Amino acid sequence: MLKLTCQIKKERSIRVKFGEKTLSKEDIYEGSIIHLERLKVELQNETVSYREIVRHSPAVAIIATKEDKLLLVRQFRKPAEEALLEIPAGMVEEGEDFLFSAQRELEEETTYQAEEWKEVAKLYPSPGWSTECLTVYRAKNLHKVAHPRPQDADEHIEQVWLSLAEAREALEKGEITDMKTAYAIRELEIEYMKEG
Repeated sequence: MLKLTCQIKKERSIRVKFGEKTLSKEDIYEGSIIHLERLKVELQNETVSYREIVRHSPAVAIIATKEDKLLLVRQFRKPAEEALLEIPAGMVEEGEDFLFSAQRELEEETTYQAEEWKEVAKLYPSPGWSTECLTVYRAKNLHKVAHPRPQDADEHIEQVWLSLAEAREALEKGEITDMKTAYAIRELEIEYMKEG
Protein backbone atom coordinates (compact mmCIF):
# COMPACT_ATOMS: atom_id res chain seq x y z
CA MET A 1 0.00 0.00 0.00
CA LEU A 2 1.16 3.55 -0.74
CA LYS A 3 2.71 5.16 2.31
CA LEU A 4 3.81 8.59 1.14
CA THR A 5 1.47 11.46 1.87
CA CYS A 6 1.44 15.16 1.17
CA GLN A 7 0.22 17.33 4.01
CA ILE A 8 -1.48 20.54 2.95
CA LYS A 9 -1.45 23.24 5.61
CA LYS A 10 -4.71 23.25 7.54
CA GLU A 11 -4.64 26.82 8.84
CA ARG A 12 -6.97 28.50 6.39
CA SER A 13 -9.17 31.56 6.57
CA ILE A 14 -12.16 29.53 5.37
CA ARG A 15 -13.26 27.10 8.09
CA VAL A 16 -15.17 23.98 7.12
CA LYS A 17 -17.60 22.68 9.74
CA PHE A 18 -18.53 19.38 8.20
CA GLY A 19 -16.92 16.10 7.28
CA GLU A 20 -17.52 12.43 6.67
CA LYS A 21 -16.95 9.52 9.03
CA THR A 22 -15.53 6.35 7.46
CA LEU A 23 -17.66 3.36 8.49
CA SER A 24 -15.89 0.68 6.45
CA LYS A 25 -13.26 0.30 3.75
CA GLU A 26 -12.90 -2.27 0.95
CA ASP A 27 -9.64 -2.64 -0.99
CA ILE A 28 -10.48 -2.98 -4.69
CA TYR A 29 -7.12 -2.86 -6.46
CA GLU A 30 -3.44 -2.53 -5.53
CA GLY A 31 -1.11 -1.44 -8.34
CA SER A 32 2.41 -0.11 -8.54
CA ILE A 33 1.22 3.51 -8.78
CA ILE A 34 -2.32 3.54 -7.39
CA HIS A 35 -4.46 1.82 -4.78
CA LEU A 36 -8.26 1.85 -5.21
CA GLU A 37 -10.57 1.74 -2.19
CA ARG A 38 -14.34 1.83 -1.74
CA LEU A 39 -15.40 3.55 1.46
CA LYS A 40 -18.76 3.51 3.20
CA VAL A 41 -19.15 6.90 4.89
CA GLU A 42 -21.59 8.64 7.20
CA LEU A 43 -22.38 12.20 6.15
CA GLN A 44 -22.99 15.16 8.44
CA ASN A 45 -26.76 14.59 8.24
CA GLU A 46 -26.24 10.92 9.34
CA THR A 47 -27.07 9.44 5.92
CA VAL A 48 -24.78 6.81 4.42
CA SER A 49 -22.95 7.17 1.11
CA TYR A 50 -20.05 5.53 -0.74
CA ARG A 51 -16.77 6.94 -2.03
CA GLU A 52 -14.34 5.37 -4.48
CA ILE A 53 -10.90 6.76 -3.75
CA VAL A 54 -7.67 6.39 -5.68
CA ARG A 55 -4.72 6.54 -3.30
CA HIS A 56 -1.78 7.98 -5.24
CA SER A 57 1.74 8.89 -4.19
CA PRO A 58 2.50 12.60 -3.97
CA ALA A 59 4.04 14.28 -6.98
CA VAL A 60 6.11 17.36 -7.77
CA ALA A 61 5.93 19.86 -10.61
CA ILE A 62 8.44 22.49 -11.63
CA ILE A 63 7.89 25.99 -13.02
CA ALA A 64 11.31 26.46 -14.64
CA THR A 65 12.39 29.50 -16.61
CA LYS A 66 15.52 30.70 -18.37
CA GLU A 67 15.80 34.19 -19.87
CA ASP A 68 12.03 34.71 -19.48
CA LYS A 69 11.18 31.49 -21.34
CA LEU A 70 9.12 28.77 -19.66
CA LEU A 71 10.54 25.26 -19.99
CA LEU A 72 7.83 22.77 -20.98
CA VAL A 73 7.88 19.14 -22.02
CA ARG A 74 5.72 17.45 -24.62
CA GLN A 75 4.96 13.80 -23.96
CA PHE A 76 2.29 11.31 -24.92
CA ARG A 77 -0.23 10.67 -22.14
CA LYS A 78 -2.15 7.43 -22.67
CA PRO A 79 -5.20 8.40 -20.54
CA ALA A 80 -5.64 11.55 -22.66
CA GLU A 81 -4.67 9.69 -25.88
CA GLU A 82 -2.54 12.63 -27.03
CA ALA A 83 0.78 14.37 -26.54
CA LEU A 84 0.39 17.09 -23.92
CA LEU A 85 2.45 20.21 -23.32
CA GLU A 86 3.26 20.34 -19.59
CA ILE A 87 5.65 21.69 -17.02
CA PRO A 88 8.13 19.01 -15.87
CA ALA A 89 6.67 16.78 -13.15
CA GLY A 90 6.83 13.37 -11.59
CA MET A 91 6.13 11.20 -8.58
CA VAL A 92 7.97 11.38 -5.28
CA GLU A 93 9.72 8.08 -4.67
CA GLU A 94 9.55 6.31 -1.30
CA GLY A 95 11.98 7.90 1.18
CA GLU A 96 12.74 10.83 -1.11
CA ASP A 97 12.69 14.48 -0.07
CA PHE A 98 10.17 16.48 -2.13
CA LEU A 99 12.71 19.10 -3.24
CA PHE A 100 15.15 16.36 -4.24
CA SER A 101 12.33 14.74 -6.27
CA ALA A 102 11.72 18.02 -8.09
CA GLN A 103 15.43 18.44 -8.83
CA ARG A 104 15.65 14.83 -10.05
CA GLU A 105 12.58 15.15 -12.29
CA LEU A 106 13.78 18.43 -13.83
CA GLU A 107 17.13 16.87 -14.69
CA GLU A 108 15.68 13.57 -15.97
CA GLU A 109 13.06 15.22 -18.16
CA THR A 110 14.99 18.26 -19.42
CA THR A 111 18.75 17.81 -18.72
CA TYR A 112 18.60 21.11 -16.79
CA GLN A 113 19.17 21.97 -13.16
CA ALA A 114 18.46 25.23 -11.31
CA GLU A 115 20.45 27.39 -8.90
CA GLU A 116 17.37 28.78 -7.17
CA TRP A 117 14.44 26.71 -5.82
CA LYS A 118 11.31 27.77 -3.97
CA GLU A 119 8.17 25.85 -3.03
CA VAL A 120 5.18 27.86 -4.28
CA ALA A 121 2.12 25.65 -3.74
CA LYS A 122 0.63 22.34 -2.67
CA LEU A 123 -2.40 21.42 -4.79
CA TYR A 124 -4.89 18.57 -5.10
CA PRO A 125 -5.32 17.97 -8.87
CA SER A 126 -8.48 15.81 -8.50
CA PRO A 127 -9.73 15.94 -4.88
CA GLY A 128 -13.10 14.38 -5.69
CA TRP A 129 -11.58 10.95 -6.19
CA SER A 130 -7.79 11.01 -5.68
CA THR A 131 -5.43 11.60 -2.74
CA GLU A 132 -2.66 12.80 -5.07
CA CYS A 133 -1.10 16.02 -3.83
CA LEU A 134 1.15 18.05 -6.10
CA THR A 135 3.95 20.17 -4.61
CA VAL A 136 4.86 22.92 -7.08
CA TYR A 137 8.35 24.43 -7.13
CA ARG A 138 9.68 27.55 -8.85
CA ALA A 139 13.11 26.97 -10.40
CA LYS A 140 15.28 29.85 -11.66
CA ASN A 141 18.78 30.31 -13.09
CA LEU A 142 18.77 27.12 -15.14
CA HIS A 143 21.92 25.54 -16.50
CA LYS A 144 22.50 22.47 -18.65
CA VAL A 145 23.81 19.42 -16.78
CA ALA A 146 26.97 17.93 -18.32
CA HIS A 147 26.10 14.31 -17.47
CA PRO A 148 22.36 14.30 -16.72
CA ARG A 149 20.38 11.47 -15.19
CA PRO A 150 18.78 9.34 -17.91
CA GLN A 151 15.08 9.64 -18.68
CA ASP A 152 12.89 6.84 -17.43
CA ALA A 153 12.81 4.02 -20.01
CA ASP A 154 9.08 4.54 -20.66
CA GLU A 155 9.36 8.32 -21.23
CA HIS A 156 9.79 9.98 -24.62
CA ILE A 157 9.98 13.70 -23.99
CA GLU A 158 10.51 16.75 -26.20
CA GLN A 159 11.55 20.10 -24.71
CA VAL A 160 9.59 23.21 -25.64
CA TRP A 161 10.52 26.77 -24.62
CA LEU A 162 7.75 29.40 -24.66
CA SER A 163 7.60 33.01 -23.58
CA LEU A 164 4.85 33.81 -21.09
CA ALA A 165 2.83 35.46 -23.88
CA GLU A 166 3.23 32.36 -26.08
CA ALA A 167 2.25 30.08 -23.19
CA ARG A 168 -0.83 32.21 -22.42
CA GLU A 169 -1.83 32.10 -26.11
CA ALA A 170 -1.34 28.30 -26.23
CA LEU A 171 -3.56 27.99 -23.15
CA GLU A 172 -6.26 30.22 -24.67
CA LYS A 173 -6.17 28.25 -27.96
CA GLY A 174 -6.53 24.94 -26.15
CA GLU A 175 -3.01 23.81 -27.06
CA ILE A 176 -2.19 23.56 -23.34
CA THR A 177 -4.84 21.52 -21.52
CA ASP A 178 -2.89 20.33 -18.48
CA MET A 179 -4.08 21.90 -15.20
CA LYS A 180 -0.70 22.14 -13.47
CA THR A 181 0.64 23.96 -16.52
CA ALA A 182 -2.33 26.35 -16.54
CA TYR A 183 -1.55 27.01 -12.87
CA ALA A 184 2.13 27.60 -13.73
CA ILE A 185 1.23 30.19 -16.37
CA ARG A 186 -0.96 32.07 -13.89
CA GLU A 187 1.75 31.85 -11.21
CA LEU A 188 4.28 33.39 -13.63
CA GLU A 189 1.86 36.16 -14.58
CA ILE A 190 1.49 37.09 -10.91
CA GLU A 191 5.26 36.89 -10.33
CA TYR A 192 6.04 39.12 -13.31
CA MET A 193 3.35 41.66 -12.30
CA LYS A 194 4.89 41.91 -8.82
CA GLU A 195 8.35 42.42 -10.32
CA GLY A 196 6.98 45.20 -12.52
